[in-house]
Amino acid sequence: MPILQANLEQALGDEGSEATVAQRKHNDFEIAADDLERAGEIAAKVFGIDRIDLLTRVAAPTLEDLTSGVDRLVGDDVAGQTFAVRVRRTGNHDWRSKDAEIAIGNALIGRSGGVDLTAPELLIRVRVEGDSAGVVAKTWIGPSGLPVGTQSPALVLLSGGIDSPVAAWMMMRRGCPIDMLHFQIECNQADHALAVGHGLAAAWGYGSDTTFHVINFEPVKKEISASVHPRLRQVILKQLMTEAAHRVAARLAIPLVVTGDSLGQVSSQTAANLIEIDRHARAPVLRPLLAFTKQEIVDRARQIGTYELSTRAREVCDLSEGRPVETAAPTRQLMHS
Repeated sequence: MPILQANLEQALGDEGSEATVAQRKHNDFEIAADDLERAGEIAAKVFGIDRIDLLTRVAAPTLEDLTSGVDRLVGDDVAGQTFAVRVRRTGNHDWRSKDAEIAIGNALIGRSGGVDLTAPELLIRVRVEGDSAGVVAKTWIGPSGLPVGTQSPALVLLSGGIDSPVAAWMMMRRGCPIDMLHFQIECNQADHALAVGHGLAAAWGYGSDTTFHVINFEPVKKEISASVHPRLRQVILKQLMTEAAHRVAARLAIPLVVTGDSLGQVSSQTAANLIEIDRHARAPVLRPLLAFTKQEIVDRARQIGTYELSTRAREVCDLSEGRPVETAAPTRQLMHS
């Protein structure tokens, strides 16, 4: 069974929808369900889906049958509105898609506000397959991307703030099943972070059997506070978290470690400091948000539904006193002071 079909079936089953999924063509699936609108809403959360069309069937053994069937379905809807017709056709017919668009347009134009091929008030989309056709009644836009499970798994460092859930979502969108790793520190809200992660996995994680891992980093935090120059604490903390994440990933046989770093967003995420952090990493760290602005990250968090809960988090791991170091060279100098 194709991975995308399996993920669709999981999504529909997990949400309690009585539905079946059948593959019609290489990149085309058909969902049969008692509640098709509910099934469409669910399928729109499955990575790898570009669009879901709800179709109303009409017979189309001839062009005349197709035209009259579409006329019956949408004739009332077109009244007083500008419209355009788009026909997509597969199978053998003695007429072209353009012929069908003209015939349907001629049947509807008398009740309409005219044809507008550029920006119609009503777009009539018809999909013809052999002797049957479907008129698109409703469309949901999916997240596109790759089906989860088509790429290697990833371990995402989850803080509970705005950025890391978006990074996790973007990795799933590229086909990676994910686990999430949270470092618990005294000032941290572990329950909050796990709630954000669980919400993300429940809404979008079809095809990813996400496991959450929590490491008590309180002893590490205390040692850093006692032994490291205040301006270096954030960078050293990130280095040690990265090292711990790679060890966990190796134990779980997960090849990818992911963070929500955005270049220059905070002092520990300057280019120099990210280079310094990676210098001590045992494997590469993926940062899907690296070139995103904060507003772009916020917009995506709103889109995927994590923003409201993420904003309830407090700032959690600020161990610095004074202005944190922002370049690699001062890091080396201050390390020995």
